[in-house]
Amino acid sequence: MGLLQAQDIEKEIFSLTLDDLLELSVTSGSDRAEKLRHTPASIQVLTKEQIKQRGYTNLTEVIADLSGFDLSISYGSDYTTFFQRGYRTPSTQRTLVMVNGIINNQLWSHDFPTNRQIPMTGIERIEVLSGPAGAVYGPNAFLGVINIITQKGKNLNENSHELTMQAQMAAYDSLGLDFTVLGKQQSLSYWLSAKVYESDGPGLEDMSRWGFVDEQYLSDERFWGPVLNYSYNGVPYGKYISKNQEHGVFGEISYDGLTAGVNHWMTHNGYGVQFSFDRGQPNATWSRKTSLYYLEHEHTFTEGLKIKSYYRYRTEQRYGNWAEASPDSQSERARYSYVTISDWNSASTSNKLRQDYEYQYSDSLHLAAGIKYERKELTKAYEICGYWASAYCSLEDDEDLGPYGLGKGVYYSTDITMPVLLGALGKMDAVNLIKTTDRGAYFRASFKESNWSLSGAIRWDNNSTYGTFIKPRVAATFDYNERNTLKLIYATAFQEPAPIQLYGGWNGRNSNPELLPEEVQDLSLIWFYQNGPWFSDFSLYHSRYKNVIKEESENAGKRDITGAEWRVKYELDNPWFDAPQISSYLNYSYTHVTSYINYDHQLGMWVGKDTQACQADSALCEEYQVQLGDIAPHKINLGINLPVTQRFSINTRFNYISSKELYLSNPLRDADVKLGDSLTTNVSFVWSIKAWNVHFKVNNLFDSQLYHSGVAQANSGSTFTDAEGDLLRTGGFYNSILPQVGRNWELAVTASF
Repeated sequence: MGLLQAQDIEKEIFSLTLDDLLELSVTSGSDRAEKLRHTPASIQVLTKEQIKQRGYTNLTEVIADLSGFDLSISYGSDYTTFFQRGYRTPSTQRTLVMVNGIINNQLWSHDFPTNRQIPMTGIERIEVLSGPAGAVYGPNAFLGVINIITQKGKNLNENSHELTMQAQMAAYDSLGLDFTVLGKQQSLSYWLSAKVYESDGPGLEDMSRWGFVDEQYLSDERFWGPVLNYSYNGVPYGKYISKNQEHGVFGEISYDGLTAGVNHWMTHNGYGVQFSFDRGQPNATWSRKTSLYYLEHEHTFTEGLKIKSYYRYRTEQRYGNWAEASPDSQSERARYSYVTISDWNSASTSNKLRQDYEYQYSDSLHLAAGIKYERKELTKAYEICGYWASAYCSLEDDEDLGPYGLGKGVYYSTDITMPVLLGALGKMDAVNLIKTTDRGAYFRASFKESNWSLSGAIRWDNNSTYGTFIKPRVAATFDYNERNTLKLIYATAFQEPAPIQLYGGWNGRNSNPELLPEEVQDLSLIWFYQNGPWFSDFSLYHSRYKNVIKEESENAGKRDITGAEWRVKYELDNPWFDAPQISSYLNYSYTHVTSYINYDHQLGMWVGKDTQACQADSALCEEYQVQLGDIAPHKINLGINLPVTQRFSINTRFNYISSKELYLSNPLRDADVKLGDSLTTNVSFVWSIKAWNVHFKVNNLFDSQLYHSGVAQANSGSTFTDAEGDLLRTGGFYNSILPQVGRNWELAVTASF
């Protein structure tokens, strides 16, 4: 193991030319290596050098600086919920998050918790594909793909080993350790990345003010009654705390063409500010755990013919505890509640086989095909003990309906005591499991001449629950000259209904086994331009969606989304200092989202064609064309990296989000309240000394008062108190607005050997 040369490390941090970027090979556009300029997709690439320059230590920071994303941060179990290309969803379900092409979205919910469990020290680059990619990746590549490409031991020189370690310290008593080790010894190579992260999370005093995020609601005995006699992790209910413990382990070992690998991660989080405090106590733990093991064998049989065989076994669990107060509408102004303290659990497994074939028929023609078989054993409904009678619990007698006939765990806020039993859930009962089978096959072809190429793909997928879909994709690229490249893409995809929505209903949300898959058709036009220090990537797209699945587990008609994304990079010689070049980027996104159904706040229901209200009353079947909400029409990301010396640089990033309408079902939308525009400034100071790198980062430099849109129904409203100043109950569980933290800091020290 040798010490890396100091000048090499400094070059990694401070120097990345546009020529380097354009010569970069990416794999996410068509699942094979291609030059960025010619890949048949709209792709953003973030390199390891840029990650170091900007000081990213988690995936949320990356996504916030990319074009085409809207984020809502709750600091809870779903730390960040992001929507790609304007498609608002209950959680991060419609974008595939992959590590080296291996999907990490959960089997049961189809979402990926964008928390802090992904190690960043071992990332080679992050490729972000925008637009549907069902013909390439199959089900659920609906809005796009985030593919995290790691460094590999096989790419090192013979008999080489490298180690990178990063220690992190940040506001809110946050600590992290992130490391990567990789090596190559003759035909054997390996890489391993791991991360451990713990934080007390921000306190309420660290956030902007929002009426339903106030400890008065957590400690009001009329709302909570006997719940306040209990505590969690040594902290009594009635106080705000939302801790985080997360870790991830990713790695591979390879010998010749055989590779064995693991993706394992776990998140333990409180609930942050996602839920209104008169209905949910944030002091709890909601956990997600995924363990994924795989074997891969790649063999070249004859010149140009490559066959890759793949087997994956996966197990996952989604579990936690929850303290709830549901207002009793019969009490005076709903001051009193039915209260519960409950345990939740789900567990699912999967076995997947896949075989891919590639054939380079000639210098111009490349062919690929593949088949897939996957067998899943999925939880049907959450197992919830200590809850309402509508929930499934294998440990409770169905005849025991508790003191109020509503469920064994349901008590009233005027009760003196309530018995609570937590921690008894484990293996899922067979009666609450369902087995499904997925089969798939695809064919792709690409033909390239000197200055143009044409590619096409078609994929067939069959699921034992919802049937068969065939999805095509066609793309053409044309090099007008050495500076200009044009791409035209027609792409389709479908999104499976998540089992959590098909079968996993509970009190407050119905399940719907009749849900249909969502479908999308997209047409995109892309223009690449480079001239000396300038690089421009401009996209126009129009997407039409049908069978939209809302948070209420209901198919709800159509949406249309029209948008533009413009990404510019510019670099120039440093006129002020004897230091590397100054580099900059500008991302602009325009998004317009049309919903063909509307929410009637007087009736308290969704109305319009294809809604359940329409099925019951033909007078409610109008086809609307209204703005969906929660998606900012305009977003700008601007970043400048200014090297001051050969070893010191300043990196500044600005994020502007325009004023936006709130979601259609948000009560604030009915009151004509908009979320105002915002500008956030983040600055980083980077020192590089031999094998050491010190990064000090200040987020929200000017301590701006920020708010994000609420998630799911976002139905709390904003009537906090009555005329006498007494607390009022919310209109729903989910906060309509999410307050954000003010100025905060982070220190990261990295060593490479």
